[in-house]
Amino acid sequence: MATNDHSRSSGESGGYTEVRSDARPDDRRLATLHRNNEESNAFVRECIEGALIQLMETKSFASITVTDIARRAGVSRNAYYRNYASKEAILDGFLTAIFEEINRSLLRYDPMTQTREAWLTMLAGVRRIAPQYRLILRAGQADRLRERMRASMNGSAFRHEVGPRYAAAYWAGAICEVVSQWVLHDMDVPDGELADIMTDLMLHGVATADRYHTDCQAT
Repeated sequence: MATNDHSRSSGESGGYTEVRSDARPDDRRLATLHRNNEESNAFVRECIEGALIQLMETKSFASITVTDIARRAGVSRNAYYRNYASKEAILDGFLTAIFEEINRSLLRYDPMTQTREAWLTMLAGVRRIAPQYRLILRAGQADRLRERMRASMNGSAFRHEVGPRYAAAYWAGAICEVVSQWVLHDMDVPDGELADIMTDLMLHGVATADRYHTDCQAT
């Protein structure tokens, strides 16, 4: 009896190339090779990214060369350039991952009624990518992350108006600075405590100045 079973390999259709059971042997071999290449490239990228994080523990980003990264990762320069055009391209990947993690948590909840839940989710996500986040900060790329968040927050049809423009700049700057300080201090404040503080600040604003000793006094 004929069946319609099929297997999948990386590529098309939701990240996979469909391999039908009735495909010709040559087609199946090509699909398997494609899947193996995808898996191999993913492993190489993981090694390269990990190597850059390790190197940044002892060297400045500016002084690290592609040769340094390839040698630490245990890959050839050709393998490196098959995956990344430059060391800055690795940072772009980290930036994307960090931005998507933060943005995802902010979009999942209503900022007025679920503020604390949004912060808890975001902080948990940042914990998962803390090494990459710290690398971005040490490489002096914090402004790029803040700008990406500002642009995302100010993506409406009213983005050129004064109110939306400055509101997006305010919130992007505040959120990125808080998260950056938390990461740089090795996440020394429990998630729940920081979420409580940020919820208080976001919902009550300047009314919290005395509570957190942030009031400005004329001299």
